[in-house]
Amino acid sequence: MQKVSHFCSIIKPIAARFLPIKAHLFCLQLAAGLLVFPQLGYSQDAQTPKILALREAISLALSKHPEMAVFTHQRNALNAKVQQANILPRPTIGFTLEDALGSGTHSNFGAAQSTLSIAWVLEQRSIDSRVNAAKSAVTQVDFDTEIKALDISAQTAKLFIKALILEQRLQLSKLAEQQADSALTAIRRRVEAGKSLSIEQFQSEVELVRRGLEVEDLEHELEASRYQLVAQWGGDAKQYMLSGDLLNVPVIENLQTQLAKLKDHPALLVFANQHRIAQSEIELARIEARPKWQVTAGIKRYETTDDFGLVASISIPFGNDQRSLGEVQVIQAKQAEYQSQADVLARTLNTQLFVLLQNMKHSKHVIDTLTDRVVPLLDKASAEASKAYDIGRIGYLEWTSIRQELLSTQAQLVDAYQAIHLQHIEIQRLTGVSLSN
Repeated sequence: MQKVSHFCSIIKPIAARFLPIKAHLFCLQLAAGLLVFPQLGYSQDAQTPKILALREAISLALSKHPEMAVFTHQRNALNAKVQQANILPRPTIGFTLEDALGSGTHSNFGAAQSTLSIAWVLEQRSIDSRVNAAKSAVTQVDFDTEIKALDISAQTAKLFIKALILEQRLQLSKLAEQQADSALTAIRRRVEAGKSLSIEQFQSEVELVRRGLEVEDLEHELEASRYQLVAQWGGDAKQYMLSGDLLNVPVIENLQTQLAKLKDHPALLVFANQHRIAQSEIELARIEARPKWQVTAGIKRYETTDDFGLVASISIPFGNDQRSLGEVQVIQAKQAEYQSQADVLARTLNTQLFVLLQNMKHSKHVIDTLTDRVVPLLDKASAEASKAYDIGRIGYLEWTSIRQELLSTQAQLVDAYQAIHLQHIEIQRLTGVSLSN
C-alpha cells in the first residue's frame, strides 16, 4: 500500500484486479477482494445498476455471444453424421423366375422355378471406421469452441479494462479541471490585487476550457467503451456498474513455466486432433478398398413337384481397389502439413510469449519507478511551486509547467497499469490455462 500511496492520494482506484481463474472453456476471471466504485454519469433517480465484475462479464459473453451458438449447430450437424455413419446398408430383395413362358413343356408356368432371395453386403468394419472418423470430427469442433471461447474471454477482459482505465483517466481529467478552476480563482484575486498581469488570467481561462474539453471527450469515449463491453452479450450499459482494483499487479511467472503451459494450448491440440482425424480417414480408405463379401439367401419353388428348396450364395470381389492408394497418399501429405503448421505455430507462440513476459517486466519496472520515485518527487515539487508562485518567486508558466508534469506522470502511471494487465490477459490467451477455483 505504501507503493501506491501517492497515486491513491490523487485518484481513487476504480479499475479491475485480474488474476487467472479457470472456468468452463478457458475463461479469464476476476479474483476475489474487489473494490466497488460508482459508475460515472448515473443520475440520482436512475435504476440501481448491477455490480459487474470481470467474472460475470465473461460468463455473460460466453453464454450469449452469437459466435458461440455457431459451434452448437456445427456439433449437432456432426453428431447427425455419426448417427448416419452407423446405419447399416439396406439389404436387397430379389425375385428370379426360370423355365417359364418358353416352348413345349416350358410354354406356361407348369415347369417354372421361382426364387425369392435377400442379399446384403458384409461391411461392419467399414461402418465402424466411418463412425470413428465422424466422432473424431466432432472433437475438432470442441477444440474450435475452446479457442473461440478463449478469444471471447480475452476480448471481454480487454474491453473491461479499457472501460475501467477510461474511468480512471476521467477522474484525472476532472481533478485537473478542478485544479485549473482553483488556479483561475487564485489568479483573479492576484490580478485584482495588482500582483499578476491580466495575461496570466487569460492563460488560466484557456487552460480551464481545455480541461473541460478533455473531460467531455473522455465521457463520450467511456460511454462508447461501456457499450462495446456489454455488446458482447447484448446487454444495456446503463444496467451495470463496474468493480475492481487496478493496483494489484499480476504475478509475472518465469519463461520456462509459461512455455510448459503452451503444450496444452487448444490451437496446438487442434493439429494433433487433425492428425488423428487424418489417420482415421486413412484407415477408412484402406478398409473401403478391401473386397466386400456379399451374401445371398432365399427360397426356390419348383412348380412341377410343388416343392421348395433353400438357395444361398456368396460373392467375393477379386483383388483390391487400387483407387484408394492415391487418396491415402493425399491424406498422408495432409498429416505432414499439419505437423509443419503445428511447429510453426509453436515457434510463433513461444516468441510472442517471450516478448509479452519482457513487456510485463518493463511495465512493472515503470510502475515501481513512477510510484516510488517520480510521483513523490513531483508531488513535492508541485507543492513547493505553489508556495513559490504565491510569494512571487516564480511565474505562472513555471508553476503551470510543474503541475502539468505531475498530471502527465499520473496519466503515464495509469497507462502502465493498463499495459501490464493487457499483457497479462494476452499471456493467458496464448497459454490457454488458468488457476482452478
